[in-house]
Amino acid sequence: MLTRFRRRLGELKERLERKAATLGSSGAPPTYEPISDLDKGLLLDWITGKIDDDALIDHAQSRDDKLALMARACAVRSGNPRVWTARAEFCLDEGRNAEAVEHARHAYILGPVNPEVGLALLKALIAAGLRDEALQLIPDVLFNARRTNRHGIRIEASGLWRSLEPGSVEPLLESARTHVAAGDPDRAIAEFRKLAEEFGPRSEILLPLASVYQDLLQIEEASRVYLRAVGAEPDNVDALCMAGVCARDLGDSPTADRLLTRALELDAGSSFALFNLGMLRLDQGRIDEAAGLMQGARATSRGEPWTPDTFGAKLAVPVARKAGDVEWANARFKLVHDIEQFQYLRAQGRIGAVLDPVIAEYKAVLRDPLLPADAYNMVALDPAKYPLLARSYKSPLHAADPEPPQGPLVNPDLAWKEIEEKYFDAKPNLVFIDDLLAAEALAAIRAYCLESTIWNELKGGYLGAYMPDGFSGRLLLRIGSELRSRMPRVIGGHLMHTMWGYKYDSRYAGIGVHADDAAVNVNFWITPDEANLDPASGGLVVYTHDAPRDWSFQRFNSDRAEIYRYLQSVDAKKMRVPYRANRAVIFDSDLFHETDAFRFREGYENRRVNITMLYGARAGQKATR
Repeated sequence: MLTRFRRRLGELKERLERKAATLGSSGAPPTYEPISDLDKGLLLDWITGKIDDDALIDHAQSRDDKLALMARACAVRSGNPRVWTARAEFCLDEGRNAEAVEHARHAYILGPVNPEVGLALLKALIAAGLRDEALQLIPDVLFNARRTNRHGIRIEASGLWRSLEPGSVEPLLESARTHVAAGDPDRAIAEFRKLAEEFGPRSEILLPLASVYQDLLQIEEASRVYLRAVGAEPDNVDALCMAGVCARDLGDSPTADRLLTRALELDAGSSFALFNLGMLRLDQGRIDEAAGLMQGARATSRGEPWTPDTFGAKLAVPVARKAGDVEWANARFKLVHDIEQFQYLRAQGRIGAVLDPVIAEYKAVLRDPLLPADAYNMVALDPAKYPLLARSYKSPLHAADPEPPQGPLVNPDLAWKEIEEKYFDAKPNLVFIDDLLAAEALAAIRAYCLESTIWNELKGGYLGAYMPDGFSGRLLLRIGSELRSRMPRVIGGHLMHTMWGYKYDSRYAGIGVHADDAAVNVNFWITPDEANLDPASGGLVVYTHDAPRDWSFQRFNSDRAEIYRYLQSVDAKKMRVPYRANRAVIFDSDLFHETDAFRFREGYENRRVNITMLYGARAGQKATR
């Protein structure tokens, strides 16, 4: 056995030597110096996976004949963009710019979405004096660097861009934005301020500067900068909207109304202006008007809700879907949900037989071998192959805004004063209550969540519905408003910050540990108890410790490994609230929390559904007695 293995190894080495001696980037066989036994072994280890690309390149870096070694590597694995990129970089080091461009172009053909490959080509083009081609490449390099959070590449590409266009503000803005993305707000603020001094009070500078202050919860400073942008460009809709949002956060309703109304006058189709003016109307108790504005915001992106009279015509209109558009990302768990929902709508008589071809095509999509089984992977399928999917996917096929039931929606018979006392007495602040909604309201909200085709956010096994995307009908807004009235000391002093619904697939897990960017969190469940196979779990786990005040939103909302390390370091305890239908958990939004493990029955109507309403800002004053 050992003899055969050694013989096989020798054959591989000989084959490697022949391949490395005959293959190259051009059609004619290249001429190489005889390859040493050391290099034969090195390349063989690389081919067989004993060492990776980086190890091979690091070894070559220290050698005088590094270009010769990389040429052999490119010949052996001509489809590997990493070694072509290294070859180009080595050529640049030696001033062989034309060769560097040739090899970098080859690498870019093989790996156009790899930001390192794009950066290498950009450097080679600049070194070779190919300015126009370099400028055309920069947007793609930056896009891929942003997509993969390669902040260092963004900074380097921005510097190269500036060398090509020294008088332009754009590369400097890109650099400042990168510092924001990299979690360095102080550096970003310094760069934005320097830009404002150099180029003047332009909205493209002031708006991202103000947004950094917002992220730092310095709302007054953010408002000052936004208003400065409005002063510089009075008809800039983005500046008007953001200044209006800040004014609302600061409690200046008249200023917010003036700014947001002006933005909508300038652009009646601005979804941002529609939505935020709707939020202001909600603050003012003008719920029907608020719902209308928010539904209008959804219509700007999804179109008007389909009706029985328009369904067939809308389905027949072709729609262009771009493979790179995140809204077109397909996932198996989303398609399974939509099929179940469509079948439910058919059974309830909400949509007629015109929906049957759509259901059939969605089922056909599930058989597509390109569709991943993993809930955390998505793919952009060919829209030409599935025209009904392309037309209906995430569209408002059934997105009515039903009239809420008469009478109170939030249960008036609960001892609300005692509930508030329990909230304040609990350390940390947390209380859970049963029978939150009146019976009619609970039935209405269940029907709304079962029927409304608004579950468009793919979250890795569960689906989200958000206010700007339709989760903002009169029923939901009235419930949110009544909760403020029922709990004046806990919630009443806070405006609604946002609201969403999550619908879960019983085969997957729920939301990981995080904190929310608000003052008070109201979380309640609406799926019937009969669906829950384990009454002792299925609800919410809340930890006894807040997110540290100096943590950014990105850090306390998504960095789960660091959160768990922090919780362990402070010896945080778990407070587990089991699932019950119509049970609400009300707690300080700063507290870390996560979905408890759950097991629910199969079937569309048994999917676990929770609704979350957030009130106030994290920087806002906590509720007091």
